[in-house]
Amino acid sequence: PSTRTTERLTVRESRSSPASRSGQAAAMGTTERLTIEPRSVDHAAGLCAALADDSVGRWIGGPEVTTVEAVVERIAYVNDADPAQWGESWLNWTVVADTEPERPIVGRVEATVHHRTPRTAEIAYVFGPAWAGRGYATEATAWMLDVLRDEHAVVAAYATVDPRNEPSIRLLERLGFVRCELPADGLGS
Repeated sequence: PSTRTTERLTVRESRSSPASRSGQAAAMGTTERLTIEPRSVDHAAGLCAALADDSVGRWIGGPEVTTVEAVVERIAYVNDADPAQWGESWLNWTVVADTEPERPIVGRVEATVHHRTPRTAEIAYVFGPAWAGRGYATEATAWMLDVLRDEHAVVAAYATVDPRNEPSIRLLERLGFVRCELPADGLGS
């Protein structure tokens, strides 16, 4: 049995009635400082470079990146899978810092949209430690929450976080998430 402890944080409900577009295509977008692109195998080397620090795996249960080939394999699996068979859509983006020299990949954001009523999403994000403290994770995650609400009819989102991961909890709280108990029947994902 797992001994990992997690907390669930849930975001406020949508501020407006979302306009739904069907499908699981991840939109490309920009913020003031970032370009957020649907993840592809072309991002593998950049993701591997950004996330290769040993500390990245501390909060998510193990090493995140081992080789470019392993990242390519994982991206290809996710892109080729059919999550609709489980009543889900998987949305995955790579985050590029436009304000940094050479526009490096700094991390990723992703969501599993659960196709039930009301529509909910589990979100996740992973950013390289070299980019910590610059607000990129908050900016990209806020963008993703807007896309989930406006383009995928998501009315509530949640994230599962190790309670010792204070920087991640602070990020979520800045975005309006609140701590709550894990449901007795699990998270369904």
